[in-house]
Amino acid sequence: MANESNIQPNTAIDPRDLRNAFGTFATGVTIVTTVEANGTPRGFTANSFTSVSLDPPLVLICIGKSAASLSVFCDGAGFAVNILGEGQEDVAGIFATQRADKFDVADWHPGKSGVPLIDGTNAWFECSREQVVEAGDHIVLIGRVNDYAYEQRAPLGYVNGGYFTLELERSLVEAASRTAGTIIGAVLAQNDSEILLHVDKESGKLTVPSTETCSASASPAALADSLSEGGLEVSLDFPLSVYEDKKTKNYSIYYRGTATGKVPEGLRFIPIEEIDFDKIEDGAMRFMLRRYVKELRQGRFAIYLGDEYAGETRQVEEKSEAAIDV
Repeated sequence: MANESNIQPNTAIDPRDLRNAFGTFATGVTIVTTVEANGTPRGFTANSFTSVSLDPPLVLICIGKSAASLSVFCDGAGFAVNILGEGQEDVAGIFATQRADKFDVADWHPGKSGVPLIDGTNAWFECSREQVVEAGDHIVLIGRVNDYAYEQRAPLGYVNGGYFTLELERSLVEAASRTAGTIIGAVLAQNDSEILLHVDKESGKLTVPSTETCSASASPAALADSLSEGGLEVSLDFPLSVYEDKKTKNYSIYYRGTATGKVPEGLRFIPIEEIDFDKIEDGAMRFMLRRYVKELRQGRFAIYLGDEYAGETRQVEEKSEAAIDV
């Protein structure tokens, strides 16, 4: 008999919680653009895009009824959907705001119908307005594709309120498979105010939960399963730090994520303000945790690549309430 799901249904629909549930579905990221009657370009970042039909060639996007540019898109003759690729988080962030100079700071060129096409995207679709459908608090805008272009490049993804790139994830998995001494760890937050840490009974030394401390095999799934024994709910998101320890020759991959519920023996949720960083003996781990706390407060995350002494950080996500129109 199949295992029963641990997911419990919600009988009372809370809009914010429902948004979080919808957010577990990974999507691509687009910038939808059009022009006003006077030629002024307009655009916003969205992940609510899908293909509808090949014959005729139709696509759809969803626009919130509260969007400032709603009437421009609904009444205009057409629009363009620009599919973003890896490394275009910045332009996605620009078009997720209400700033008036979006098209002054972003690189773009007009399409055949005059709608803006963002430079450097994986694909764009220039569309004429086919149909406008009301759907709750959003408008569904269906467009007929009149022109398009694309390149086979790594896409920019969006899930659980943040951007991610598949190529980065794939490279980390490949690196782990080539390295015998791989350590998988996780920096897990609860309510963005506490962090789950392993506390040594005798010395009080602190370490981030890892496959070493949890006696799990070197994989994110195995670490999550080990931590979840006993009732702790663990969700691993995306890599936080990847480095090689030149002393031990171990290759370490640390993920960020969330945890809530019953804590296994030896682990404890410690409020961020109460973490004694001096009790973290490993310098690389101490630096990683300090960086994580800073980024958590800023809502901007990066991944560290290098060794335990030197490396570089690369921006991979910016969390924002208005980051994506869904």
